[in-house]
Amino acid sequence: MDYSRIINLIKESDFVEFADYGDGITDEWIYKAETRLGLMLPDSYKWWLKYYSGGEISGEEIYSIYEMDFDSVRGGDIVYMSIVNGRNGLCGKERLFICEPPGAGESFYFATDDGLNDGEYPVYRLDLSNQTSSLYAKNFIDFLERRIISFS
Repeated sequence: MDYSRIINLIKESDFVEFADYGDGITDEWIYKAETRLGLMLPDSYKWWLKYYSGGEISGEEIYSIYEMDFDSVRGGDIVYMSIVNGRNGLCGKERLFICEPPGAGESFYFATDDGLNDGEYPVYRLDLSNQTSSLYAKNFIDFLERRIISFS
């Protein structure tokens, strides 16, 4: 996958607050997260984690890996949020939430039930008012691009 377009889009957007390019998380923590979740994370998401670590788009946090114990971490750690959403009956293994903007009436998740397709999961938008889901992006990079463009 060519990441040059998203790199430029992130660099040019003054409302995208990710870590500096290259200041991402380690492979060790990605492996720990995959082990705890019981599933592989998509390639483009792992690339983003390794190069940007995490952050927000116009105040909407994109879940990442905080590199802290998953049972004691709080906030937008993808493993922690999966644990919380599972406890609350909001999802099982078929949905891995990646962004739940407060007050927006929508959430976004990786649809994991069909497994990885060419190393990727599609991203779905969940309308919280009627609990219907629709395809939002074919992969994580397309998701980032759509979110950034939506605030431009």
